[in-house]
Amino acid sequence: MNIKEFEWDNYGKYCPASTGLYLKHSDFHKIGKLLLNNGKYDGEQIIPENWIREMSSMQLETPSIYKPERVLPKIGIGYYTFISRDGYFFRDGSNGQYIIVNKGRNLLITIMSIENDMKNVTEIFRNII
Repeated sequence: MNIKEFEWDNYGKYCPASTGLYLKHSDFHKIGKLLLNNGKYDGEQIIPENWIREMSSMQLETPSIYKPERVLPKIGIGYYTFISRDGYFFRDGSNGQYIIVNKGRNLLITIMSIENDMKNVTEIFRNII
C-alpha cells in the first residue's frame, strides 16, 4: 500500500493497537479503500474478503450507546467497527478521525480533524448521507 510515513505510540514496551497511530490523510484514506473494496487494494487482496464482511456486520447490538438523533447512530458493533443505519459502518478515533463506508452507495468518507466533539464532525453530513 506504500504507506511509509507513520508514527505509532507505544506505552512502555506495549503498542496500544487501537490508538496512537498517526498517518497522512492520503494513507488513512487507503485503509478506507480496503474496507470499501472488500480487502482489495489496487487489485490485490490484502485482507481476506470474509474478514471484511465479518468485521462490517452486526456482531452485537449496542442499545446503551444508541442515539437516534445522531447522523451516524451506533446501532451495534462489528469487529473494530460501528454499525449504523442505512448500510453505513464506520470507525472513529479520538479528536474526530473517521472512516465512513457505505458499500451499497459505493461511498467512502475519511476525515482527519482535531475536533474534540465527535458529534460536530458528523453533523456536517446531516443533509448528505
